[in-house]
Amino acid sequence: NSATNARAWRSFGILRSMGTSRSADILILAAHAPELVGLRTALGPGLAGTVSNIRVVCATVGVGLPAAAAGAMRHLRDARPRAVLLLGSCGLYPRRAEFQPLAALIPTGVRLVDASVESEKAAFPAPMQLLCEPDKVLSHGLAESDPGALRGEVATTLGITTDDSLARTLGKKSGCAGENLEAFSVALACATRDLPFACILIATNAVGSQGREQWREYQRKAAERGAALVLDWIKQGAKGLPERG
Repeated sequence: NSATNARAWRSFGILRSMGTSRSADILILAAHAPELVGLRTALGPGLAGTVSNIRVVCATVGVGLPAAAAGAMRHLRDARPRAVLLLGSCGLYPRRAEFQPLAALIPTGVRLVDASVESEKAAFPAPMQLLCEPDKVLSHGLAESDPGALRGEVATTLGITTDDSLARTLGKKSGCAGENLEAFSVALACATRDLPFACILIATNAVGSQGREQWREYQRKAAERGAALVLDWIKQGAKGLPERG
């Protein structure tokens, strides 16, 4: 309802401005506030602070591809970070990766995917950028925090895939391991500013008809696990983070 939406937007506005007026070594972005709860103990309610002599600033970009594009550009401008991490959740496509709740996916690529294009009922124009590659050194450093982390491309779609048959088709034709609604927007925003980017996505569900129910079950634990991996990486020296200029 309108009252609920208003509260959500006020919350988004508060988090959107958190800490981004000061330079950051690492800017951690998330779609919305629940994905940052695991960092509150280390960073405080303002979600900005210093961990192992590294200044960390967190902010939300908004849910979905369009909002995340605008939100990411705003925060990159304000925070002036050395590197950017997207912390979030993802669904795993069937047969590409067997669903294991709370498995970490550290993407090797972020691909724009559309169901109509994959079914050959539409087409992306040739000049359109469809793939962004996260920073290899930064991503490898993050992966060392979890030797069991999945590596592979993640698909960014405009909507959540809720049909099992479509989920199988998208996973097979795109070659992606999982699906996330914000990763491409954030990756492309970082590319336009030549900023090292990587992301840690924690699997909350198998993509398809049971996905939303599984997301509700695992979302909180996924946020906590993602935060623990990021903090462990920072405390071990933030391998892959560029040197201060």
